[in-house]
Amino acid sequence: MSSAAAPRAAASSPPCPDHAVDNGYPHVPVDTILKEIRQQNTGPRHVCILGAGMAGLVAAYELLKLKNTVEIIEASGGHGGRVHTHHFKDGTYAELGAMRVPITHDYTHHYIAEMGLRKKLITFINNVENGFWDIHGVVTRQTKGSVTKIYDKYRISDYFRKNMPSGGAIFGFLMDNLIDGLTEEEKQMMFDGVAGTGLLQYLSGVSLREFIVQNVGEEVLDVIGVFTSLDVWWDKAVTMYLRDEMVGTGSCLQTLEGGMSQLPDTLYEKVKKHITFDREVSRIKLLENGVEVTTRTPDQEGTSSTKKYDYVLCTIPFSVMRRMDLENLSYAKISAIRGMTYANATKVALDCKERFWQEGKYPILGGSSTSDHIQRQTYYPMDHLPVTKPLLRESFRPTVEGARFRRPSIHTMTPQPSPPAALMKRTEPMPGALLGAYCWDQDARRLGALSNDERAEVVIRNVSRFHKDLRKYVVDHASVDWEEYRWTAGAFVMLKPGELERFYPAAIRPEGRLFFAGEHCSTDQGWIQGALIASLRAVLQIVSTK
Repeated sequence: MSSAAAPRAAASSPPCPDHAVDNGYPHVPVDTILKEIRQQNTGPRHVCILGAGMAGLVAAYELLKLKNTVEIIEASGGHGGRVHTHHFKDGTYAELGAMRVPITHDYTHHYIAEMGLRKKLITFINNVENGFWDIHGVVTRQTKGSVTKIYDKYRISDYFRKNMPSGGAIFGFLMDNLIDGLTEEEKQMMFDGVAGTGLLQYLSGVSLREFIVQNVGEEVLDVIGVFTSLDVWWDKAVTMYLRDEMVGTGSCLQTLEGGMSQLPDTLYEKVKKHITFDREVSRIKLLENGVEVTTRTPDQEGTSSTKKYDYVLCTIPFSVMRRMDLENLSYAKISAIRGMTYANATKVALDCKERFWQEGKYPILGGSSTSDHIQRQTYYPMDHLPVTKPLLRESFRPTVEGARFRRPSIHTMTPQPSPPAALMKRTEPMPGALLGAYCWDQDARRLGALSNDERAEVVIRNVSRFHKDLRKYVVDHASVDWEEYRWTAGAFVMLKPGELERFYPAAIRPEGRLFFAGEHCSTDQGWIQGALIASLRAVLQIVSTK
């Protein structure tokens, strides 16, 4: 690897002030629950943890600090679950799993700091004006002036044309107006999985499609869908998106220079002697005073082993638990395991021998390009870039005179950072990994149905619509279809109308001495934060058991 491609020391990320954390996020802060865990601890126990993803690793770490005996059983040969950084031979890397952390996600930031990774935090940029839109046959830069070329393909109101710089802005406008109509009590109920008022009962039962059509019509629905890639999720519950907006998932996004896998990797080093790999759980039997767990080698030809444990914490996704023999669990728990809807995601990374997208008159430094072709979202690497100003709600001007400030969301456009002098003066090519495709659900399945080489070919062909010379720079590729991956059978939980209120209370409830955690056992589904919230809640339940 040339010296020009060697990773630089990460610049210190500017602090995000306290007011960047949305006070509309009704949850138990991480410091509060960690204090309660210490206070409620009633003595050492022997705990078996099923799964070495983020929830399992954090639970093991905290239980070991309290002098518990811990055993972790992991079906795969690795750790980290759906946090997965792929490293190419030339030193570049791409996130095939979780890739960004909002400042409001205090649990995730706590463990980033706890693991000594805070200095590696860099700004994650979702969208910049220099990125491309490839929508409805129009290929253009993501500027307010250019969006008219796409809007002209649709019948939308003059209000949206004049005041909304993208379909993502329209979506944010609708979500913000809805959130502003909620009381503080209703916001709390949404995070408790309770539809306790007439408004929440309506929201609980309406899909994203129905809500948008009822408010702005089919044509604007199409506009929002192609700009945000949410059109594959029209059947999902509108409350899924409301909770994300309330939390502020666009507030000061960050990532780890060197890859997000550094977080589970560092946790793994703390607990690795307690992990047994390549043991698939095939049966869980609830006993009167414990739990019986049967495991086997993943090839299903090895010798099965059954062992009784005093306490078991299951962090295995419900999508995978559907394949197991489950004995003596309540019908409500079985219904949640059977009924929770999982969404899919497919990612395709392209290793390029040179970061050609950073060249030219208008270089693209971070951010993404969006298309209505199957690859949908293309992300540019954030490493080697200057740290940019945090995205705070104060940085968003009202869309119209007299309007209030908008919440930052993952669809918000951010200023394009200026190229650092060292980047512009380099004399040798710098390789970089382009996340050529990040697509969801139907698109993810259709792309995921292809072989790895075929996926890369489709993505190269489509991204070449706005990056004409892409093919000559690609030297390697990697991809994942999370629904096809045996140990997840889906990317994350993405619920349909009514599913949270129906399944969530049973999903998080312990069954005797069998406890549950993972992003599916939270209302921050699809985020590392959700896995960690569920993990610490389960740890508290275990250590406080009399």
